[in-house]
Amino acid sequence: MKKTWISFLTVLMLTIPAGVLAANLDSNSVQQGSIVKANHAMEHSFAGHMFKHGELDEQKWMGIVKQYTPDQADEWKKVLNERKQLRAKLQDEQVKKALKTKCKEMKQKREQALDRLIDRLANKEITKEQFKQELKQLYKKKKWMSKEEKQKLRELHHKTYEAMKENDKEALAELLPQWLKHMKKENERLAEWIQEATQR
Repeated sequence: MKKTWISFLTVLMLTIPAGVLAANLDSNSVQQGSIVKANHAMEHSFAGHMFKHGELDEQKWMGIVKQYTPDQADEWKKVLNERKQLRAKLQDEQVKKALKTKCKEMKQKREQALDRLIDRLANKEITKEQFKQELKQLYKKKKWMSKEEKQKLRELHHKTYEAMKENDKEALAELLPQWLKHMKKENERLAEWIQEATQR
């Protein structure tokens, strides 16, 4: 189960945009509209993640969004606020307990299913080959993202890195809506995951 949690937290950190905003840019310079000056500092700061946890980084992110896709700024604000609320829910003790309980239940169900599977093999109801296949299905992990989604995310990271490096405004104007779509999807997954664990 620890592996599942580690995987989940790793994916969560990777999917939250981080590096575009990693440059030290105070909020006054964002408010004064000197984002162009900050681009030189940010060109080399994008290292795969698109933002760190914290309001200041979200403000920097919003500065980039307002510069390249100002028509989507309200939608971005909504998505970032939703992300913040979901992170706060994850810190809630009741949610933590619910997630821990769900993990225990899933483990117990798997163990019971394994016992039944072993009994079926012992009673010669299934062959060894069938046993192996069913065992594989039993321990098949539910992935947070498919391989295709992970590949698309890597490509999006790379394209964004290149666009920031070259200060390619047209490319960034195309890439930011893709990040917005990705973040919306991640918010939906996280909300669903929390809801599944807390509904009892």
